[in-house]
Amino acid sequence: MQRKKYLQKILDTALKNRITNMFGENSYITITNLIYVKSKDNYMINAILHIDDLETDLELIRDGAPLIIKQAWTVVGDKKPIMVNFSVDIPE
Repeated sequence: MQRKKYLQKILDTALKNRITNMFGENSYITITNLIYVKSKDNYMINAILHIDDLETDLELIRDGAPLIIKQAWTVVGDKKPIMVNFSVDIPE
């Protein structure tokens, strides 16, 4: 699906500074899946937040990652609402 690629590109370029400011250097978001849910007439976005800093506030992660994805969706989306599911990846 093209929207997934466009959404990823916006996260990697236009919103990259916001992601690094919010979650630390070397942080990035990967979109793993974007599905249209016909019964709810919205899109479900599955993503992974990759962070290096273990000191990042959990509330910031919980609220910040979906907020950034929703900002990117305003450019790519078709005005339909989204549900954001994400996980956090912390390298060893």
